[in-house]
Amino acid sequence: MNNYFLKIPLDLSKIAQGEPVSTCSRQESIAQFIMLIITSKYGELPGSDDFGSEIWELEFLQLANAHSWEERVKESIEKAIVKYEKRLKEVKVTVSLDKVKDIDMKSTTKSYGVRKQAKIFVNGIMKGTDQHFNFNTKIFISPISQ
Repeated sequence: MNNYFLKIPLDLSKIAQGEPVSTCSRQESIAQFIMLIITSKYGELPGSDDFGSEIWELEFLQLANAHSWEERVKESIEKAIVKYEKRLKEVKVTVSLDKVKDIDMKSTTKSYGVRKQAKIFVNGIMKGTDQHFNFNTKIFISPISQ
């Protein structure tokens, strides 16, 4: 089992020049891959139409409630992780959608808007080591009102 993994983004110019590339731990590599799944739109990866998450499909969709949005995004992320991140088992994803105040820093007067923020938590067990794996991130969603 490798003790190092390549860090994203890859600097291909370093590789071409024979220079050492940045590496990271197994946990960080898994976290980077999960973030890639979350931030990828379906169909963005050629040959893998189901790689990514439903976030970008639902971005401008006005749903009756946030719970439906959370469930659909949770299921899409969980399904992609189970299929594409083979270093994890017993994957559990939690998604919550919250309204947060957003300050317009470009404005001369402090103006506040309300934006949606998705909090995403991924828990699992790393195969081969049986260590617990925890990942969380927050991403802003388009400023729609639901």
